[in-house]
Amino acid sequence: MHKNLPKIICCLILCWAVCVPMFCQAVQSMTVGESREARQKMIDYSKQFVGVPYVYGGASKSGMDCSGLIFTVANDAIGIKLPRSAAGIYSAVRIINDSEKEAGDLVFFKTVGSRISHVGLYLGNNQFIHAASDGPNTGVIISSLKESYWSRTYAGAGRFLPATGDTSEQRVVMEGGSAGASQGGGLFASSGSGDNAAAGSNAGGKGGGGEGANGFFRRVAIDGTLTGDWTFFSANRFHLIFRGVTLDAHARYTGGNLEPGFGFSLSYDPAMKVVKLPLVFSLTVAKGIRVYAGPVFAMGKPVEPGTDGNRVKGSIFPGVIGLCLQTPTLKAGKVELSLVQDLRYTVFNDMDGAALSPLSSLSSGLVFSTGIRVTFPLSNFM
Repeated sequence: MHKNLPKIICCLILCWAVCVPMFCQAVQSMTVGESREARQKMIDYSKQFVGVPYVYGGASKSGMDCSGLIFTVANDAIGIKLPRSAAGIYSAVRIINDSEKEAGDLVFFKTVGSRISHVGLYLGNNQFIHAASDGPNTGVIISSLKESYWSRTYAGAGRFLPATGDTSEQRVVMEGGSAGASQGGGLFASSGSGDNAAAGSNAGGKGGGGEGANGFFRRVAIDGTLTGDWTFFSANRFHLIFRGVTLDAHARYTGGNLEPGFGFSLSYDPAMKVVKLPLVFSLTVAKGIRVYAGPVFAMGKPVEPGTDGNRVKGSIFPGVIGLCLQTPTLKAGKVELSLVQDLRYTVFNDMDGAALSPLSSLSSGLVFSTGIRVTFPLSNFM
């Protein structure tokens, strides 16, 4: 077990280091002109799918669903990979005020209960292109946000490309010509030309530097977590052991499929008579699933839980590796609340530095943490 831990930790840190710039460089380095051109490319590319039938899980001209359309357009037109579900896309983008939305942003709907279940590409002038699964017209169609059904289920707009300042509704479909859209979902009468895209690219606009640092920080979310820690066995028997409390602070970048982050914790473990201060690098690999690893600084004279004071020694590196599961968030004003269940393993050795027995190692280092998390998306405060 101990032989593999350094390799696992190094792999996680390497993944974190590689993935941090992956989405940032592709998006945040865009100028206003580049963003305008990327938006135009997506809109132009999306037009070819109008009339494609709705197929759940589909992402091709033989059939596609709503998230399949957005995933395919973003990936094929501008080389950016978004999550493959409407809820996943909603979690990955920056939610913006409705008055800020521009052609090329995304619009989201709650068509099933209270969760995000539908997504479309906004075209301007209250029109959007999407893959509808129900109603008089299905498949990839163009609809209006003013239609009663879409107005009633509309949940808001999101952005993953830098703003261009083109919020005026005079820019219908990014100057790409007549939309040819109707409530019946008719096909486009004409496709926007590449000349229009190039003209838009050179037009400039307000905010010449793109979103810059401000746009980066809008994608940062800060978590504060308080947990009660426990295990259900010691080295000699099975029984519930209270392992103290942990206060955790963590920041993550929410702009891509993988969300890199960094955090620290302050943990008091009365069963081991020790205070632990882990510093961790993390990756949120899916909605509500986070893996992390990093060094741990132990203060005190730790003992093995459930023994007569058998002394053990903390290891700074390798330190801790863990998995955190989080429930869907509940919005409370500008913050989000969720429950968390954490499983982490901290390395402890014998006093002479030798490895503990497997059972003693698990009873000392394996801890379950259950608690509540408060998330502060900085976009809600900027």
